[in-house]
Amino acid sequence: MVQGIITKTGNSYAIRVPKRYVDDNKLKLGDTVSVEEPLVRQRQALNALINHGKKHGPIKGISDPVAWQREQRSWEDRQRKSLEDDPA
Repeated sequence: MVQGIITKTGNSYAIRVPKRYVDDNKLKLGDTVSVEEPLVRQRQALNALINHGKKHGPIKGISDPVAWQREQRSWEDRQRKSLEDDPA
């Protein structure tokens, strides 16, 4: 991931990026670039998941959702504990 530095030039702001980033992406002075909102990808993934749920409906194979959740949590706890216990 490339990190940029925000600078102020007069009444405007600029993002300074490393020269290598500019060279690798074949950018030159005056080029327009898109700056994506940090949460855009997460929102897109969430919307895709919601749309998938709307299209396919709820998971019908789970007869008792509360018991299923408890089982998932206990499995995650066991996995976390085994990772903590592993000295590697």
